[in-house]
Amino acid sequence: MVSNFMEKDGKRLHSITAALRGWFREESRDLSESSLSLFLCTFGDLITGVIIGLSSGKILLLPALILLIPPTIGMRGNIYATLGSRMGSYLHTGRLSPELKRNKILDDNILSSTALTLLTSIYVGFIASALARFMGFQVDFVTLTLISVISAILSAFLLLPVTILLAIITYKKGLDPDNFTAPIITLAGDFITLPLLFITTDIVFSTPSSWQIPTFIGLIGLTILLLSISYMRDEEAISREILIESTPILLMTGLLGLWAGQILGGRLEGFITMVGLFTLIPPFLEDGGAIGGIVAARLSSKLHMGVLEIGRIPQVAVLRNFFTMHVLGIFIFSLLGVFAYVINFTFGLSTPGLITLVTITLVAGQIMILILNLVSYYSSVIAFKFGLDPDNVVIPIITSFMDVAGTACLVFVLLLFGVI
Repeated sequence: MVSNFMEKDGKRLHSITAALRGWFREESRDLSESSLSLFLCTFGDLITGVIIGLSSGKILLLPALILLIPPTIGMRGNIYATLGSRMGSYLHTGRLSPELKRNKILDDNILSSTALTLLTSIYVGFIASALARFMGFQVDFVTLTLISVISAILSAFLLLPVTILLAIITYKKGLDPDNFTAPIITLAGDFITLPLLFITTDIVFSTPSSWQIPTFIGLIGLTILLLSISYMRDEEAISREILIESTPILLMTGLLGLWAGQILGGRLEGFITMVGLFTLIPPFLEDGGAIGGIVAARLSSKLHMGVLEIGRIPQVAVLRNFFTMHVLGIFIFSLLGVFAYVINFTFGLSTPGLITLVTITLVAGQIMILILNLVSYYSSVIAFKFGLDPDNVVIPIITSFMDVAGTACLVFVLLLFGVI
């Protein structure tokens, strides 16, 4: 009898130990892959932040630009990180071969992503102009919209191939694309988008005003043409599904990005006084969006593969993922504070002290991760229950919501510490 109990206890203990080892291996792999991609994302976004700090003169010249920054970088992440997430799901489920060959799935995704890029950039530029006037900034809506659209077109030429190649290459190397596409595309989006935004500002201001309205009308016509082609393709075209599911979400998330811009615009004087704080904005927001993108992409893949049960309360496996993100956040946001201080000191940008800056990024980052974990889970579950593809709707919701929540968290903690 005693030996039977001991044998059962031994088997139970062995089962628990094996499960823990399996969980540890899985989470260690996810943590290491995510850490690498987020480290690159953080470092690259800091350079982008320095670009904002060094370009603060352009923001003073055209204060409405501060309104464009969060939605512009957010939309690139929304569209292209979502594209990367779809690529990951296609690869995981066998709908897409890891061989880089032209096929219907790629054609539909490229077409719809390009059409959405043009549509959202026109929308963001127009709404930003109206919001700028409401806030008392003097700006012409054609000028601001052209800056938004032209920078979007230029960045699309680079981001489309990068996204597709990244998903395929990581999959072929035996890595999980879900751990890489969102952070790296977020990084590429910021690294490419913000410099192009400031370069486009110079281009538009140097363009004769007589050219601006015809150019604006031509871009609207091109957008309508691409949207029509995407929608009018055959009944089973993936592009139509992407447009129908993504457009309302992207329009809503564009408003969220503009809300984040309004929060920054409302504290513009404080940021201008301590220019080094601009260095924090891109990496802080994009690290939050990238972490949310990782969580959402993993949940989406698990839902597509049928290994995640839908429930009001997250499963233990999901909670373990949440815990991993908090551990990851301690490393990433502490590193962000250190890097930001070193870069600000190197470039002579006014900045809070090292300990203060690290504490601010760490506290604000942990609050943000808590929010994004919950939003990621319930957004994925609700989308899946309503028959929507989480790849098309959840990442845009997460990244744009985190622009607002992340900006609010950062500004709140800066106010708490009396920095602005």
